[in-house]
Amino acid sequence: MRFFAIVSFFFVLSLSAYSTDLDPGDISQDKHVNFQDFALLAADWQTSATRSDIVPNGIVDISDLMQLAEDWLKSTNPDNPEVTLQVTGAVNGSIVIELYADEAPVTVENFLNYVQTGFYEDLIFHRVISGFMVQGGGYDVDFVKKTTNDPIINESSNGLSHLRGTIGMARTPEPYSATSEFFINHVDNAFLDYDPVVYDGSNNAYSKYGYCVFGEVLSGMDVVDAIAALPTTNDRPDVDVIIQSAAITQNVPFCPEKLQGDIDGNCKVDFADFVRMAENWLECNSITADCS
Repeated sequence: MRFFAIVSFFFVLSLSAYSTDLDPGDISQDKHVNFQDFALLAADWQTSATRSDIVPNGIVDISDLMQLAEDWLKSTNPDNPEVTLQVTGAVNGSIVIELYADEAPVTVENFLNYVQTGFYEDLIFHRVISGFMVQGGGYDVDFVKKTTNDPIINESSNGLSHLRGTIGMARTPEPYSATSEFFINHVDNAFLDYDPVVYDGSNNAYSKYGYCVFGEVLSGMDVVDAIAALPTTNDRPDVDVIIQSAAITQNVPFCPEKLQGDIDGNCKVDFADFVRMAENWLECNSITADCS
């Protein structure tokens, strides 16, 4: 009976929640997490099929259902801030970056602080290496380094890899030296990742600090490609690429901890969340923050 009660509860969920990348909850692989996925999970649960074994333990059970519900909530309540860089000069266009606040909270907060204070405006992409990365956020058009805030901790052990289009923090050889400079990976650069166990020439094990990945380009990789293709001298583009502006274009409240049930996104679970859920459930059979 417990199973049928749980399935009945989720029957009221919206049929149109959308996500661009929600594996493993997207069981039907239609780029949506919706009732179709719950229906598949229910069928697999009854027939002991393993297609819906989202939390891999060999069976379809309550843990898979809860993970699916969490993915569904994420699909209807995006919780990552986005920043748009407008670039001019040798290349014109915009680069939209999603910031991974959960995986790199200190780094994201640091980056957003620089954005909010206008720090990045009129700085350049000063280091450009095609087939590697494009780097900016430190120097102006006169190649004068701008004064920064204090360095931050290195969150490279967050499990994220330097894939094409991801954004990482630049630093010196000292692991905890990152300030304002960032780079966008032009290709996969896994050698920049954190490695918990590395062996030296004497077969002694140690941990290799990496470079923290804290976001990814959502749109504008064509702009990044165009920057990477520019002629350079000593890795600096011969004609400057200028960050005309950097603005938060999805201003999600920054919460040190993401709380389940925080429907209105104010970094706490309170009566307002229950009110919103109840209103929307009655209005449109949805527990999302917006019936539209």
